[in-house]
Amino acid sequence: MMRRHAGVLICCCILLSGCAQERVVDKINILQYMGADLEEDKIKLSVSYPEYIKASGGQSIVTTESNVVYGVFTALTGKSSQPVEMGQMRTLVLNKNFAKKYIAELADIINRQFTKSTKASIVLTDQSTSAIIAEASRKPPFFLSELIEQNMDHGNTPNTNYHSFVNQFYGEGQDMYLPVINLYKGVFQMDGVAVFKGDDLKLRLNANEGLYLKLLKDKKKTGEYDFIASTNSMYSLIILHGKSKIDVKEDGKTMISLKLDIQLREIPEQMNVRNPKDLQKIRKQIEERLSSEITTMLIRLQQNRVDPIGFGEKYRRQHQTFKEEAYYEKIYPHLLFEVKTNVIISHAGVGQ
Repeated sequence: MMRRHAGVLICCCILLSGCAQERVVDKINILQYMGADLEEDKIKLSVSYPEYIKASGGQSIVTTESNVVYGVFTALTGKSSQPVEMGQMRTLVLNKNFAKKYIAELADIINRQFTKSTKASIVLTDQSTSAIIAEASRKPPFFLSELIEQNMDHGNTPNTNYHSFVNQFYGEGQDMYLPVINLYKGVFQMDGVAVFKGDDLKLRLNANEGLYLKLLKDKKKTGEYDFIASTNSMYSLIILHGKSKIDVKEDGKTMISLKLDIQLREIPEQMNVRNPKDLQKIRKQIEERLSSEITTMLIRLQQNRVDPIGFGEKYRRQHQTFKEEAYYEKIYPHLLFEVKTNVIISHAGVGQ
């Protein structure tokens, strides 16, 4: 009886494997990075993929051009010696000029493309994406992807991927944002955040503001924060984890509470973490600074009529008659922000 069942199982496996489309890794080009530029009204696509056949561990780079977005993908197939597999692509880099003109078309393509990696990151650059891709391809495999992921997991970069990109672009009550990466003398650097209003690149946030956005939006509330107090004393700390809560009242008063566990790296020389009074002063300085800076950023977002935090989405959940245009014209500009930060010093690694 057992032999009969085993025989049936083997036959099923053979039939299933025969029906599946064979995708041998060294007979396809698995894209690792893709970059989109706009040069003289032409769209330029740069892609890289591992050289499995040569077993060199290196990267091949292919560039294509077209006058329309879909055309670059058609041209890419025409230049490839093997079928192109996009489902495992790790990083999509967009030049800001391309994003300003074609972000809506790109969102439509990503939304309808059924073979896509939902975890693939999308980033913006002020520079040529072909230069970004070329430099990344000189590094170890997945270097650029791992650099971006590391900054999202542990640094000051808010987390974004294909799923969040489509959700923010098409969702009501929120605006889309993308991390920015640039290349300085051969070194990659995360360079803040770009905020869109629909398909309009509306505002740029610096690295610190990117951290504040991350603290209010992401589940992983991690990062590094440095500031100089009014006494010209340096503070440096690592944010280990935390929680945030946003409560929007009917009268427009918006309460934001932030609870963070931190590790100290640098404090003013006159402070001693073993002294309870000094420790309390340190906590108060950090809490007041973070609350003040986050409030300033929120007001700046409000004045520019962009909402990457998603206050409109929270309002929509409470009001069935929500109309996005009316909300951002009449309600969002009048929200009153009150930020309260509570810091817990879990580690004081300052050598004292």
